[in-house]
Amino acid sequence: MKNLKVGVIGSGQVGQTLANGFLKFGHDVMMGTREKGKLKAWLEQSGGKGRVGSFAEAAQFGDIVVIAVKGSAVMKAVESIGENTVRNKIIIDVNNPIADEAPVNGVLKFFTGPNESLMEMIQAKWPQSKVVKAFSCIGHPYMINPQFSGGPPTMFICGNHDDAKQTVKDILEQFGWETCQWALQNAP
Repeated sequence: MKNLKVGVIGSGQVGQTLANGFLKFGHDVMMGTREKGKLKAWLEQSGGKGRVGSFAEAAQFGDIVVIAVKGSAVMKAVESIGENTVRNKIIIDVNNPIADEAPVNGVLKFFTGPNESLMEMIQAKWPQSKVVKAFSCIGHPYMINPQFSGGPPTMFICGNHDDAKQTVKDILEQFGWETCQWALQNAP
């Protein structure tokens, strides 16, 4: 796989894990955050290979943009970046639409309806981008080089752009995953 320029939107554990994975395999990474000081330790640990900027700066930097923020903050982050910044870029959506409300009887609440998807909401805001859903079904400790007794696990991905799904498939294989692809129905 060729060297990629990746902008990671979000400075939490998921964003840092994925940024570290891209760095591990020789890709250029800029993490986007609202609080640059939050990533001081990450920046030092990156050995000068990582960069830190705003959400918009990271999105501008990357040919591929990973959105890894709290689910309820995704659309606000998307709006702060703007459509022109990510036009024709591959967007990896790793988020789940978990509501900010407490679980009821152990069941998480979602802020999307039964016929809505957070990924489709992103695609509608950025119709000229190529949005692919990946990494949303696994915890961050297993995102890079997962080791399970049964062999490589399967990561489900979804999107309506074949070339973007192929690129994400290549990334997943580099990160130690097999993939299973689904097409989005009725998406732009």
